[in-house]
Amino acid sequence: MKPFAFRVAATLVVSALSSQSVWAQIEPGPIQSVDVHDWASFVAPAAAPERVGPVADEAFALTKQSGPWRDVDFNRLGKAEARLLTLLRGKDWTQAKDWLKQADPDVNAQDPFTKATALTLAAQAGQLDLVRELMRRGAELDRVGAGGATPLGAAVFHGHELVVKDLIRKGARVDVPGATGQLPLHLACATGQVRLIEVLLKAGASYHEVNRQGRHAMDEAALFGQLGAMQTLAHAGASYAEPDLYRLNAVHAAALGQQKDVLAFLERQQVPVPSVLTQVLIDQVRNPVSTP
Repeated sequence: MKPFAFRVAATLVVSALSSQSVWAQIEPGPIQSVDVHDWASFVAPAAAPERVGPVADEAFALTKQSGPWRDVDFNRLGKAEARLLTLLRGKDWTQAKDWLKQADPDVNAQDPFTKATALTLAAQAGQLDLVRELMRRGAELDRVGAGGATPLGAAVFHGHELVVKDLIRKGARVDVPGATGQLPLHLACATGQVRLIEVLLKAGASYHEVNRQGRHAMDEAALFGQLGAMQTLAHAGASYAEPDLYRLNAVHAAALGQQKDVLAFLERQQVPVPSVLTQVLIDQVRNPVSTP
């Protein structure tokens, strides 16, 4: 059909549908101005059918027991292990050490909820004698525990240099991340632990390794405004301009962390801005938008 003929046919169809004779065949119904269901009388739902089939009572065993679930689960540990972790959580260091000698518990037992181990609790508290005793009794050096950290990561984050050195001396690995993906060197950079950065680098930690967010050690230090940590890394050979997993660098990390001083320092070092987004972040840091 030619275009002109098609247009004519379409016009005739519309005209026919619009005619009074066609609409006369359609009976208009009443117009509702309100929802007929508004304020309808409440009808109680039918009673739920009885459950049929076997019921797995063991699946509801915890709910049938009295007392907090945490206590129920914690008591699944041996008495000696539960007592040890309770003493460590309560910071009863002397009693914990005495209990180790008295009860000889499994030093690698974990808190069912926090996953804390005796070694991570002692390491994060800087309890060197207790750390040594636990290692002597076979505590796993790289097992993730309290706070999702390894014993080395816990000691690094809290700045316990002697514990860090002892763990490394006994064989703790410097390249094992915690549950959050942070390596010990990243934790040292984020917290500005310059001496520990030097210890970790000497032990073989690599400043090229990236964490779960794709940042290497220099980026992590820049993100948290730890200029001393950045300079320590640079003295060891790291570059301020080294690209991370996403081809970004310390400038982007500093802008992301809103670190004005670090941005000024990197600008003086002529570190390039890696992306347009980085420049946008820099502009926001330098000229923050005030909200009424």
